Amino acid sequence: MALKLVALDLDGTLLGPGDTLAEEARVALGALAARGVVVALATGRMLCSAAGVQERLGVPGPVVAYNGGLIRLPDGRAVEHPVALEDARLVGRVCRERGWYLQSYQGDALFVPEDEPRAREYGRIAGVPYTVDPRRVWAPEVPPLKLLVIEPAERQPEVRQGLGPLVRGRLELANSYAHYLEITAAGVDKGTALAELCHLLGIDAGEVLAVGDGENDLPMLRFAGMGVAVGNASPAVRQAAPRRASAPFGRGVVEAVAMAEAM
Repeated sequence: MALKLVALDLDGTLLGPGDTLAEEARVALGALAARGVVVALATGRMLCSAAGVQERLGVPGPVVAYNGGLIRLPDGRAVEHPVALEDARLVGRVCRERGWYLQSYQGDALFVPEDEPRAREYGRIAGVPYTVDPRRVWAPEVPPLKLLVIEPAERQPEVRQGLGPLVRGRLELANSYAHYLEITAAGVDKGTALAELCHLLGIDAGEVLAVGDGENDLPMLRFAGMGVAVGNASPAVRQAAPRRASAPFGRGVVEAVAMAEAM
């Protein structure tokens, strides 16, 4: 495989439990970058959070943030695909009425409806500050780049069933974790974002390796010439992914790189 770009999910893929970054993954990706291979991060996280991981990795490159809501190129240019205001307000109204916890990402700022455990836990894991402003969550004035519903895994089917008929054809729904439901504009996901990034960089899909672990990673795994689910991915994701690594997290990333280079 003539590898020119590697696209990596962060949480549950490049990053293991406790936000750990495997040293072997850092070394392998650094060696790829030294050869001219583009190393892109593709995440549901905010840009500022992804940039922090990129700094730890020590490898500059493009970032797909907000599950495809924003693409930042190495030269600083950015392309945004926000959720339409009317759709964001619809989701806000439904979530407020049904008591579902919702977060809204506007610009590179995070807004939460109240200072409660889920907001604090998310801020701690992602390493980002947040602002308590119910109005900006339930009825925003700025189109958000992404919305996120955080509810227990057993309640997620209820959330999907409640939102699905209302937003079909208008928004994309995908779980990054069992308790995280990512919401982006229609046609916006990691796959379409990676396709757009490749177009901007002049790279063919057949020259791309994508690695992930969640449902929201499947579009980019299917777009790439080689899409690999790491060993810790859920059974459903591993079954749907084009290829599978046996090792989990960062070691699975290293294994995926070796698989691509062996083709």
